Amino acid sequence: GDSQEVRSVLAALVPHIQKCEGAFTRQSVSNSLHGLQRCGDSQEARDVLAALVPHIQKCSEAFTPQVFKHSLNWMQHGGESQEARDVLAALAPHIKRCAESFSSHEMVSALSSHVRDAVKKGTHTHTAAF
Repeated sequence: GDSQEVRSVLAALVPHIQKCEGAFTRQSVSNSLHGLQRCGDSQEARDVLAALVPHIQKCSEAFTPQVFKHSLNWMQHGGESQEARDVLAALAPHIKRCAESFSSHEMVSALSSHVRDAVKKGTHTHTAAF
């Protein structure tokens, strides 16, 4: 969860992510973001998100609907910071270039928990369809 030990590990990872020279695959992007799912909205988690943005931008592999679903899971617990918005902006071109079409099930699955969370927080008013 969001313990001091987790925050310490995240803080230690940031310089390594920043110095990483190898290209991230779509699976690396997905796993990295999915791994932050329960880390909360700490400064350390935001620093990891900021460090991941250039790697997401440079990823040249075509994303799949499944990759997006896993990539968006982290938003459930920390999707409102500027760093989170930067990650979403970095993911947007990959969505546009997605090699596969999204089925309605994949779309609802990827978005439903995020829409439910937004409704609970009162941030979206036009979500009755979900």
